Amino acid sequence: MAETNPKYKDRLFRFIFGREEHKDKILSLYNALNGTSYTNKDDITIYTIEDVIYIDMKNDVALLFDSHMTLWEHQSSINPNMPLRGLMYFGKLYDKYVTEKKLNIYGTKLQKIPTPSYIVFYNGEDDAPPITKLRLSDAFEVLDTEKDFEWTATMYNLNPGKNDELLEACEPLRSYMTFVNKVRECKDSGMETEQAIDTAVVYCIDNDILADMLLAHR
Repeated sequence: MAETNPKYKDRLFRFIFGREEHKDKILSLYNALNGTSYTNKDDITIYTIEDVIYIDMKNDVALLFDSHMTLWEHQSSINPNMPLRGLMYFGKLYDKYVTEKKLNIYGTKLQKIPTPSYIVFYNGEDDAPPITKLRLSDAFEVLDTEKDFEWTATMYNLNPGKNDELLEACEPLRSYMTFVNKVRECKDSGMETEQAIDTAVVYCIDNDILADMLLAHR
């Protein structure tokens, strides 16, 4: 049996939604989240930064599309520090954008930048509401009563019964969660992680769920 990656959920999420050849799946998820109906996947620019120099900081998927700078993160545990992590990472993304576009941020003219959108997809085993707003201000040692400084991450719970409409609107995301839930079901039955993943792979291939990806990269 092939060795499995213990971070298989994160790796699979980035594989589905973070590659140039899968822009159709990225567009499907973007439309499902935003209630839009865009059709031109070639308008998407993948903007993910892998392992920033000197800082061990990387994210799952970042993209430029529809005048937005969008960051999607996958989480298997509830992490209240996601707003701070997102703020730090967006700083790197905007630094990259300003440099590439040669924007003069030291002049008197206001430089327009893409609007940020920060989404966290959660599929761990702890219970959580369907949608949670995680706020940077919750981490402030002194309450900011004026609300002058804020950064939020919107967390979507992908577990069964939480955001079924979103899953129905995005087939790739639904297929991803079918695989994740199948692995969890197998582990709950007593299987070791490696066996559970292999069983889920076979199940998904047999049922034409992510079959092309799983056959090519099993």
